[in-house]
Amino acid sequence: MTVYVCKSCGRAVRAEEKPNFCYADRMDSIENISDEDAVKMGIFQTPETSIWDFGILYEFPLDVRFHPITGKEIKPDFIYNPSKGFYSLSELQDSIMEKVR
Repeated sequence: MTVYVCKSCGRAVRAEEKPNFCYADRMDSIENISDEDAVKMGIFQTPETSIWDFGILYEFPLDVRFHPITGKEIKPDFIYNPSKGFYSLSELQDSIMEKVR
C-alpha cells in the first residue's frame, strides 16, 4: 500500500491504486510519498482514527465526499461513529490549536 497526499489540502489515503482525486475537495493534484516521509509528516500516526473502505484507507473519514478513483460524489458505505475518535481535518487542527493556546 502506498500513501498518496492531495497537494492542495494535505489529506491522505493509503491505497494500492493511485487516486485520481482528493476525497474531500476533488482536486486532482495527488502525489505519492514514501512511508518514511509519511511518518515525518505525521500522516496516519493514529491508525485507529482512520478507516478502510474497499481497499482505501482514509486519513480523515469525516471528510469523505468524493470517490478518490472516479471523483463522483458519494455517501461512504462505511459506518463510523465520531465519538470513537474519527476526525475531520478541521477538527484535528482545532484540537491542536487548543493545546497550543
